[in-house]
Amino acid sequence: MPLPPAPRFIPAEDPPLPRRNWAGGAPPWVLPGAEGSRPQAADAPSTRNTGPRLPGGEPPWPGRDIAEQSLSASVRTEGRPAITPAEEPAPPKHAARTGTAAPADKAAPARKSRSATKGTAGPAGQASQAATYKATEVVSGAETVMLPMQKPRRDTPNGQAAPVKKGASVSGRSTHKDGSPALTADELTTIIPAQKAAPPQAAEPDAPEQLYTPSQRRKWISRGVLLGILLMQAVLSLRLHNTAFEDEAQYLYAGRLEIAHLFHGAPLPINFASYFSGAPVLYPVLGAAANDVGGLAAARAVSLLEMLATTTLLFAISRRLFNERVAVCASLLFSVSASISFLGNFATFDASCLFLLALSSWIMVRTAASRWPLFLLAAPVAALAVATKYAGLLFVPTIAVLPVLTAWPYHRRRVFTYPVIFGVAVAALLYGALRLGGHSYIAALQQTTTSRAQGDTPVRQIGWEFIKWGGLQFGVAVLGAIAYAWRPRTDLDEQIAPAGSRLRRILLGLVLVGTALLAPVYQAHIHTDVSFHKHIGFGLFFAAPMAGVGLARIMGDHFRRPQLGIAVWGVALFLGMTQASVLFNGWGNSTDLITVLARQLKPGARYLVEVPEVPVYYLEGRPGAQATEFYSTFVIYYVDPKGQTLTGDAGFEAAITNDYFQVVAYEGNVTPGVDNILASELAKNPDYRLAAEVPDNTPDHLGKYYVWVRKAGGTTSGGKVTSGSGT
Repeated sequence: MPLPPAPRFIPAEDPPLPRRNWAGGAPPWVLPGAEGSRPQAADAPSTRNTGPRLPGGEPPWPGRDIAEQSLSASVRTEGRPAITPAEEPAPPKHAARTGTAAPADKAAPARKSRSATKGTAGPAGQASQAATYKATEVVSGAETVMLPMQKPRRDTPNGQAAPVKKGASVSGRSTHKDGSPALTADELTTIIPAQKAAPPQAAEPDAPEQLYTPSQRRKWISRGVLLGILLMQAVLSLRLHNTAFEDEAQYLYAGRLEIAHLFHGAPLPINFASYFSGAPVLYPVLGAAANDVGGLAAARAVSLLEMLATTTLLFAISRRLFNERVAVCASLLFSVSASISFLGNFATFDASCLFLLALSSWIMVRTAASRWPLFLLAAPVAALAVATKYAGLLFVPTIAVLPVLTAWPYHRRRVFTYPVIFGVAVAALLYGALRLGGHSYIAALQQTTTSRAQGDTPVRQIGWEFIKWGGLQFGVAVLGAIAYAWRPRTDLDEQIAPAGSRLRRILLGLVLVGTALLAPVYQAHIHTDVSFHKHIGFGLFFAAPMAGVGLARIMGDHFRRPQLGIAVWGVALFLGMTQASVLFNGWGNSTDLITVLARQLKPGARYLVEVPEVPVYYLEGRPGAQATEFYSTFVIYYVDPKGQTLTGDAGFEAAITNDYFQVVAYEGNVTPGVDNILASELAKNPDYRLAAEVPDNTPDHLGKYYVWVRKAGGTTSGGKVTSGSGT
């Protein structure tokens, strides 16, 4: 029985191979032209097998020397030389992952697989055993992808496949069941065609975007914050105290007469429609009805409710255009502005007009995603806003273009017809209203709005007032418009309404922020700042959504800089409170004046008062206090006993000389030139006496009324005043 062969001992160190001079200057496994294939001199030391070795001297790749010796020729695949191990650096590990590969005209460096060479320390004939491999599916934009060898397939006995000749073409080599080529033991890497990745299918250009839908938790939290903002706004408005302003008194008194005329057929002593800046049958009637219930406080409460509703509508619009964060920031800045605090406790046309404009704007934004023309519901509301106060016509174009800017992400080109349809509808409604109202309304519209008389206020003063009353909000709105055009989101993961293209964002910012400049430009054009502090609030409403974006960007993503946002809002709050107080205390407190005048009333008497609207409102219903018995120091048309009509200073002098008025009261602030003439003539007329000097001081107004009364027994010398009534 033969004895078993003696055990084979592996030396501790693999002896280096002898130096060889290869024909052509390079080993046979290095391809011509490949990087690192320079010819070596005969006496040059070989650099092969000089890499790192494991402890004990064994190379880290067992059998590397034998494997290299067995590769005496290149295996060609698809007509190209196979990549063989050479003295070139291995490709990066992420080559297969990223889909990058060497160009087709260049040989890509190969990386030896440890799994392929492990256990091949035997002779070259023993390395003929071939294994099949599963070709990995690669999605890449490259033409070829180089992959390392993978584990043998197990679909053949012992994971082996039939041997394949070296240099065989792909068509003649063995393949897997799925058609992928099988690798032989001699092949350490292979080049397979990469599958082209399908390009992402872009959305159709006219495909509508999805609506922004916040979570219920986000909705309720934002609504709670809004409630706090509304409470703060109410406190800021109710803290303002003063007696009725002349406009308030005039509109509320006119509303009483209009109610009597509409419901009881009483004749109107004055045609209010001929010079009011709004239809006298709208807000004056509403304000007078509230006044009958609770006096001036109730009439002002109507304005407060309308301004709170305006802030709520602003929140809803900003949430639709952007998200809840922007809506909260917009409401915060808008609610503390001086104009808004002032209008919240002021009984005039302005609060009602602004509320209707806000409601019309909300309808436009709310129905933006609707497939039906529901935006036409805003047309009658906008027309009603213009009828309430004619100056509201200045902001209708902004409302008309809102559908283009808000509905574009949903309806695309179809929205270009919306402004035309809306404009035609509003124009038709206003035309019908003017035809129904008659010539008086047309004349009042021209006199108070379209063809208003030029003043003498310098442009620089109007600009400074704009900065005081709304400059901070406007500046933040400009910042928000720029930031939104550059990047629609504050946070990278922020949920926001569809932003559309950059062009759409730029146009939205220009329209909203530019609307805030309409009132200043118009007031500068006519050189007057009358009602300017109220009209600023109209423009700030439209700019407020962009101001909300600006405040959110100031605080940064994830509220990284809340202290900056609080500082900006604190400055806005301080300016709003101080300026609103200055505006609300800008006229004298008439409590003491009304008390003095009430003691001088006589049936059939005539009263010349610098601001007659206030005593007419407070003294209505008392004998001798009819509206037609009060006259203003603004203008007079006096017909003397000789039948000569005198106006201006001559008319006032003649009326005082002929003892035409029972009481004369002036302060010297509203019409100082006429007041000086009155003081001089009254001092020279022995039939008049100075009855009282009545202070009308407020924290921001220092003044004194001088009340002159005709002495007992004094009678008029005749004449009459044909015009100049205070109402």
